[in-house]
Amino acid sequence: RGLFPLKDGEVLNREKIAKGLENLRKAYGQLGYINFTSIPNTTFDEDKKLVFLEIDVDEGKAFYVRRIEFAGNTTTRDKVIRREIALEEGQVYDQHLWEVSLLRLNQLGYFEQLKPDDPNVTERRLNEKDALVDLTLKLKEKGKNQIGLTGGVSGLSGSFIGLSYSTNNFLGL
Repeated sequence: RGLFPLKDGEVLNREKIAKGLENLRKAYGQLGYINFTSIPNTTFDEDKKLVFLEIDVDEGKAFYVRRIEFAGNTTTRDKVIRREIALEEGQVYDQHLWEVSLLRLNQLGYFEQLKPDDPNVTERRLNEKDALVDLTLKLKEKGKNQIGLTGGVSGLSGSFIGLSYSTNNFLGL
């Protein structure tokens, strides 16, 4: 009940109900319920001008992470990515921890932006019978090397030239 921003006695607000249903989905997602569904049912009392909202919840099974794999990392080693993943194999699948992991990977700056709500970023394969999920994270590495050339002329010390080279993600470590 606390996940819904709509309080008793307030005017019915569809956006607040939608936000509450999204909060409910996220709360169950933290407990491993990937196939969670909620169906709101409303009943009306015309005399008192009241609406009653009842949520029918089907949580399904709690899923556990069987395997986490990576695709598209040609330079960056798997262990570098794995240390940023807050979710571990054998653990209950937690959607919030997965989203936090993607944010941590974004902070490395090695990959194109990973968005948690993008279906092309994470591939989930569900084993409904055993309540297991395999995750494949699809990555696109950014360019890692930069070369710079600078130069100029000074009235006091003559001309100068400079060359710089920098690399991001040296040897994938």
